[in-house]
Amino acid sequence: MHHLPPVLRLLVMAALVVVMARPQIATTESDVYTEGMDIVITLDLSTSMNAVDFAPAGRPTKLSRIEGAKQVIADFIRQRRNDRLGLVVFAAEAFTQCPLTLDYSVLANIVRVVKTGVIKDGTAIGDALMIALNRLEGSEAKSKVIVLLTDGDDNASHVAPIQAAELAAKKGIFVFPIMVGKGGKVPFPVGKNVFGQTQYRYVEIKTNPDLLKRIAKVTRGKFYRAVDKQALAEDFQDILDHMEKTRLMDPGRYTRRAEMFQMVLLGAVLVLLVEQLLGRSRLRRFP
Repeated sequence: MHHLPPVLRLLVMAALVVVMARPQIATTESDVYTEGMDIVITLDLSTSMNAVDFAPAGRPTKLSRIEGAKQVIADFIRQRRNDRLGLVVFAAEAFTQCPLTLDYSVLANIVRVVKTGVIKDGTAIGDALMIALNRLEGSEAKSKVIVLLTDGDDNASHVAPIQAAELAAKKGIFVFPIMVGKGGKVPFPVGKNVFGQTQYRYVEIKTNPDLLKRIAKVTRGKFYRAVDKQALAEDFQDILDHMEKTRLMDPGRYTRRAEMFQMVLLGAVLVLLVEQLLGRSRLRRFP
């Protein structure tokens, strides 16, 4: 008994060290889910997208279709939280610029640098849809969406647009075609004068809204006509309002942990009380 109180004090000190470390124990594990959908934006980069007719009504500034579309897409990306987004670009050929991702900053940077004139000119709507379908292959999202932004008619596809639309319908993928730009003759940049100022010529760009309407009907989507940047932004929001969110599982698991330091602290307090009681008992017996 003579050496017991010092031993108990050492136990108390050891317990306090453990308490400061805040020990925990894993209690349950569960998958982490987020609400979202898979969306592939399919953007026309044919030269007709350089037409300067996309500024909102009443705005004196000139805005091309492609620049207006890029601004709206960038805003759309910034507003997302849990939707996986991808980007396909096309002219006479179609390419994946970004697979489905939740890394919005990377996608925003890609959108910022895409431009017309890089891909052979033309409009391959059917091929673009096929590339977008491939990007959605294996998606577990209940809502799988292709947003098709174009201003022209299909003239370069190896796969007919309606054939691609029928395949999308079989896979449960909704296609929302958006025809951008005003009808009739529109200002188109044709070069610069000796003073470095851009020169414009009014040209009529061939369109095929009936084709886009058929694509929307086959895939249970919806056709839109965006005559300016503001209308395009409203179309994007309307698409979201139409679609059902689905549960997407994030990689990894969430572990719920319980704090254990309270039990250790309680044990230390009890040991301290015992040490005090033993110390008083010894003093009473050996004055």
